[in-house]
Amino acid sequence: MGKAIMYERIYGDLLAKIQSGDYQPGDRLPSEKESAEFYGVSRITAKKAMDMLAKEKKISREPGRGSFVCSPAAVVEMKKESRGNANQRIGVIFDGFGSDFGTRLLQGIESECDRRQSDLLFKCTYGSIEKEKQAIDAAICAGVKGILLLCAQGDNYNSKVLELALNGYPLVLVDRRMQGISIPCVRTDNYEAANEVTKKLIAMGHKKICFLTHASVTTTTIHERYEGFAHCMLKYEDANGTFAKLEKYNHIPEDIEKEYREFDYAQIAEILEKNRECTAYIAAEYRIGVLFSKYLKEHGISKKIAVFDGIDEIYEQDDFIHVRQNEFAMGQQAVTLLEEITTGKKQNDDILIPYQISGIL
Repeated sequence: MGKAIMYERIYGDLLAKIQSGDYQPGDRLPSEKESAEFYGVSRITAKKAMDMLAKEKKISREPGRGSFVCSPAAVVEMKKESRGNANQRIGVIFDGFGSDFGTRLLQGIESECDRRQSDLLFKCTYGSIEKEKQAIDAAICAGVKGILLLCAQGDNYNSKVLELALNGYPLVLVDRRMQGISIPCVRTDNYEAANEVTKKLIAMGHKKICFLTHASVTTTTIHERYEGFAHCMLKYEDANGTFAKLEKYNHIPEDIEKEYREFDYAQIAEILEKNRECTAYIAAEYRIGVLFSKYLKEHGISKKIAVFDGIDEIYEQDDFIHVRQNEFAMGQQAVTLLEEITTGKKQNDDILIPYQISGIL
């Protein structure tokens, strides 16, 4: 990875830990030297990440002592001097986010809140439905006028979300729907996106394609992507599709570095062995594609990889085909929709934000 990518990565990792509460106000962050050694980069690269945090007033830098968290972490409260009305505050709850997906979404939300002179409260639940319930209760107690939710999904939905929906509480889902529940959602047409990228791979000559995902296929976004892939493959008599899961992959880890270090690559070897004839893979998430690509390069194996999302395009150094969601616009539209709902406008239909397919085609 180039230095530009690494300082963004260090910045993103530290920011996520501040916002999740791993680092509390007053906590000392790792020094530039410690960060440089941990990530295997120069101190200049580590310093740039710290400078970005300081510029955004997330940390204070004290010569001779170190860098310390100076903003609330578990729940981020962004205050505006123009007004102090708690009823202008919205709650934002994500199940997880990172540089590959979520950061730009949160930036879009914050940008639209700033334009509307609204505050926001933020909490990351890391896929825990129990933490999601607690975050919802905390947001309501704080007097928010509505909640944007990137919901945790498992075998069962959060009963608290169902309760809010039934009671008509202002609520907008972001990125993923809750199947069968009438809550407006701002999202990408994942079915159509997967369908289109599959067509492109077939047009490139790939007749054996594998859809690669993690174990949580019940997540609506993943299910929709697989459906788009599968239905596209059925239209071609001379093409065949297969499906594979990384059973030992955590798609929303609290510690991404640890997840990468301890990842079991044997499962990738097993997938490749079972799908020898596949010349292309569609990774349901960017980090899956990165892990898969790393193994392929280390073993001199050539396969085409398409992924959903990714880091900022100007920093990309891979040969993936990317299905890029417009996260920033998604965040802005979610705030706009929530504002409309709080003023009495009824909205039951999803809002679809256009995607783009880019990369080496």
